[in-house]
Amino acid sequence: MPLSVSVSNLECYRVWSEDEDLDLGWLLTRLLGKEPPTESMEAGTAFHSALEQASVGELGALAFGDYRFDFNCDCTIAIPSIRELPVQKMYDDLEVRGRVDGVWGKKVVDYKTTGQFDPDRFMESYQWRFYLDMLDCDEFQWDAFVLAEFGPPKCYEVRQFHRLVQRRYPNLQEDCARLAREYSHFISNIQQLAG
Repeated sequence: MPLSVSVSNLECYRVWSEDEDLDLGWLLTRLLGKEPPTESMEAGTAFHSALEQASVGELGALAFGDYRFDFNCDCTIAIPSIRELPVQKMYDDLEVRGRVDGVWGKKVVDYKTTGQFDPDRFMESYQWRFYLDMLDCDEFQWDAFVLAEFGPPKCYEVRQFHRLVQRRYPNLQEDCARLAREYSHFISNIQQLAG
């Protein structure tokens, strides 16, 4: 059975490998799924679920479960007809898998929630690279929603909306394959040390 990793965990590995201040425990906690979700993570999950059920057009408010999200900014988004699409691809002996929020023609659409908008963090990520490569698409679009607590518990306002776009570049597939090889090598070393 091939080694398998989610795009999210592969991105955690990349962040860890490029930041000498993060120790191995930080990475292993995330790879093993032992980090408990924060309130902002749970709000993001609820927002994402509410958005999945939204219809096309200007948004005023969304709700999911106990969560409510009021849009206090201009925000018109297009809802793709292909949503929550599972994807996977083999990179040598590593299966990379993920789930994209939406696909529109040759464009991948991804929804993100954040407390503070940091476009560099999105652009530096390998998530968009892998999804473009795995789906043979040409453009990746983030719809980023800046959330802040507002009023009673589990109520949030969407303060800002940002759209970012990144495009395929000539060596994108090679960059993805390189990171996949580095991760496979890392896991092999960890398994040898543990065994």
